[in-house]
Amino acid sequence: MLRLGLFSAFLSTLLIVTTAAQEDSMGSGILPRFTIHPTDAYIVKNRPATLTCKATPAIQIYFKCNNEWVRAKFHKHFDSTDDNGVSYKQTSIEVTKAEVDQRLEDTGENFWCLCLAWSSEGSTRSNEATVQIAFLKKDFILEPISQGVPNETPVQLQCRPPEGVPTPEVVWLKNDEEIQVDLDINFIITNEGNLIINQARLSDTANYTCVARNIVTKRRSVTARVTVYVNGGWSTWSKWSECNSQCGRGLMRRTRTCTNPAPLNGGATCDGDPVQRAECTTLCPVDGGWSAWSKFSACGRDCNNWRRRECNNPPPQFGGRYCMGDNMETRNCTGGLCRDSEESDLQIQTNGPTFASAQTEDNLALYISLVGAVTVFLLVCLFIIVVWWRKNRHSDMSSSSAALTVDPGKPYGYPHDHSYVAQPDLTRSTGTVRSFPVMPTLAFSDDKIPMTMSPLHSNNSLKIKVVPPDVPMNHHIVPSNRPATPNNMATLPRSAQVMSNSLPDMQPSTPEMSDAGTNTRRPSSIYDAENLAKILPPYVDPAFAACGTIGAEGGRLAILESGVSLLIPQGAISEGHTEDIFIAILREEKDRPKMNTKQTLLGPVVAVGPQGLHFRKPVIVSFGHSAGLRERNWELTLLSCESSPHRSPSWQNLVLIGEETLNTTAYCQVDERDCHVMVEHLSSRYALIGQSAPATQAVKRLKLAVIAAPLQPSGDYNFRVYCVADNSDELEGVVQSEAMLGGQMLDTPKILPFKDNGRDLCLSIEETLPGWKSRLGANFQEIPFHHVWGSSQSGLHCSFMMERTDPQIQMVTARIQVFQGSPEEERQSLNITASVSREGRMPQTTPSLRHKREPALLRSESDLAIPKAPQTPAEVFRLPPAVRASLRGCLDIPNVKGNDWRALAKRLQVDRYINYFATKPSPTDHILDLWEARNRDDGAIEELILVLKDMGRSDACLLIESGVSTPLVA
Repeated sequence: MLRLGLFSAFLSTLLIVTTAAQEDSMGSGILPRFTIHPTDAYIVKNRPATLTCKATPAIQIYFKCNNEWVRAKFHKHFDSTDDNGVSYKQTSIEVTKAEVDQRLEDTGENFWCLCLAWSSEGSTRSNEATVQIAFLKKDFILEPISQGVPNETPVQLQCRPPEGVPTPEVVWLKNDEEIQVDLDINFIITNEGNLIINQARLSDTANYTCVARNIVTKRRSVTARVTVYVNGGWSTWSKWSECNSQCGRGLMRRTRTCTNPAPLNGGATCDGDPVQRAECTTLCPVDGGWSAWSKFSACGRDCNNWRRRECNNPPPQFGGRYCMGDNMETRNCTGGLCRDSEESDLQIQTNGPTFASAQTEDNLALYISLVGAVTVFLLVCLFIIVVWWRKNRHSDMSSSSAALTVDPGKPYGYPHDHSYVAQPDLTRSTGTVRSFPVMPTLAFSDDKIPMTMSPLHSNNSLKIKVVPPDVPMNHHIVPSNRPATPNNMATLPRSAQVMSNSLPDMQPSTPEMSDAGTNTRRPSSIYDAENLAKILPPYVDPAFAACGTIGAEGGRLAILESGVSLLIPQGAISEGHTEDIFIAILREEKDRPKMNTKQTLLGPVVAVGPQGLHFRKPVIVSFGHSAGLRERNWELTLLSCESSPHRSPSWQNLVLIGEETLNTTAYCQVDERDCHVMVEHLSSRYALIGQSAPATQAVKRLKLAVIAAPLQPSGDYNFRVYCVADNSDELEGVVQSEAMLGGQMLDTPKILPFKDNGRDLCLSIEETLPGWKSRLGANFQEIPFHHVWGSSQSGLHCSFMMERTDPQIQMVTARIQVFQGSPEEERQSLNITASVSREGRMPQTTPSLRHKREPALLRSESDLAIPKAPQTPAEVFRLPPAVRASLRGCLDIPNVKGNDWRALAKRLQVDRYINYFATKPSPTDHILDLWEARNRDDGAIEELILVLKDMGRSDACLLIESGVSTPLVA
């Protein structure tokens, strides 16, 4: 602001105003009236704020700001007349950010202005208006917290927006859609910004986000998950059952179910027993007894008399048996004096029962003979049908194989010197694998495979042959219409060679090609791009993924060199069903969770799918992490993302490690270098983040690597020092990126502890070989602390350019020192040694990286295009199903000594939250699933036996030793 320094200048202005007033007859006798007063204004992103006044009748209008007049040249005047002929004068000025800052710096007060309007009668003052710099801070004062609430109860989510000018408005999002409180009276937003749900309904189970916004921008809080659960309630009792005793005292029972209502969303189950028993008494059965025989009757015309008895001594009662035997007896009463016919009749009558019994026995023998004859006849017919079917099946298969040898445009039976080889499907229901189309391999034999299990599409240009065992499987493909020569084989692209080499080994065997000693067939490596697209979503790069079809026998998907895997235990998928499953690594920045300045990403962002898939038992997602856990100063959180892959990821807390409750739906086992997550429901993405515990400084492991292209005979030399998280995947991503640029590793990667102390990461060049110097003298570089800790970008590195001062020099050596803050802190050294070779490549003294959990080498781009196949159950699970079943029966039952599944969990160091396993039907089974995922070394079985021996469970050791064929410890 500029002042009018001289009072005389002000008097001159008033004189001009008075003169103008005398010339304006319309303004005589009336004071000015403001129709527009200046209003409070804000400076947004350095744009000046405009203040405006409008009055009538007025000769002049001027602004006065902070008790100082604004110079006339800064005013903008505008005159207008309305439909009634009334004249208006309007004036405006602009206020800049520098003026407002100067006012705050000088006085600490707000910048304010007002207008003065003059007429011939006098002047009038307008209302005051303030001008402030608009802003909105990033961090919320109070953010909402995930919680579970019973159905039809109130719930409150707290939110305090960040500081801002003007005061930010608070709105709430439900599943990323704004809540309209005027349309749904069940929601209330308080003046403080809290969200109140008057009566939580099942439909209110959602992700809620607090949003603060003003004219500058808007900020989103962390997302809180509200789960509305329903506690279970008992149904009415059923009727009493019958007494379970046939005689005397027994029990009867009645039941009820927890279905009124059934528990939902983790609600509590019903308290009490579902079964009620009561004593009952059943009268014992009384068997019947015969009374005494009556006297014989008088002799009848048939020369017989009779007598009878009754079954009433006692009569049968309460289900007792009826008397055995006849109740009537007859006898001849004439002493043989009856006529012949009568005697014959009497003889027939007397022998009647004996004749009927003999006739019954003859009929039984006849029936048995007929059944035997029919059975033999059916077996003979079945044998004839089987022989006929096998003969026709062999003929059809031979015809099918022969049909595949016909080329278009050639007569049937035309000979072929060379043809393609396609791999038959060797899989069962355990793991049908899909990958990119596999390139065929040159054939050297005419032996054909029956195509009963082949998934090959009909293609008349293919000929199916078996490769002899003495011919290697890494030959290149040769088109069938060209002879196979070394020349045309050498011209094939690199991608074809890689795909050919990726085919599994084939040996001439039976059509099923099963593994020796097992019934598990290897997964097929043949699948086309169309099937691949059905498994992998479009946002997943196949180079960083593994996928396959998994059945009830289970399997394992692993992304090689990255430490990321997914273990599907046996029984996780229902018998007779299969699921297309994938696991991938997302390396783009948009896929990373948004974190505050204190948090850091400790592992890769892992995508699994299909999203929402439910399993019968937990599966295990494994990946590496870079948290230094020796000091125990981390607060770790496992995040999950349920949002659609096509939308911006909405992350939420899945497990607060160390703060689990019975409502926690997952278990997270954090080992020294790996993290294993047990889940029954697949979210779309998972990530592990952490921050320092209060009053501590957490340590994050960094992996340092120096990479450069081969040294050239002339020109400068550029190398890059990468500083990435030590979680296996980060360096693997760098390796794959550098492979496309021809980069090579110059030294074995080193690990540097990086503390949460705010100090930057420093890199300096030392001991440079004479003949070289750092261009522009850049021997020292720094990476800001928040770039390293905040995980804001992948592949973080510094680039150094070495200038050749001696043209004759043909090698370069140097040392890179990397430390945090000051040289006195812990440091790591990276040695650079490179020389010009005849091929223009790095000499073979480059350190090998073929060691555990390190990238094997810098691979070419074509090597990265094939997704990884799943491992079969025989390759994954060290304990056969029968052995696991025996161990469950042995260790699930608690005992007095305590050496049951609880001791096993403690010895295997998975007892941090043991209640997770206690709530499962078989704790031992789930502990062994986690053991399979954590222990992938060859000595895992031996270590498990030693653990069981230390527990004093020799019976469990014997079960493993007798059921596992792997050599075991003594």
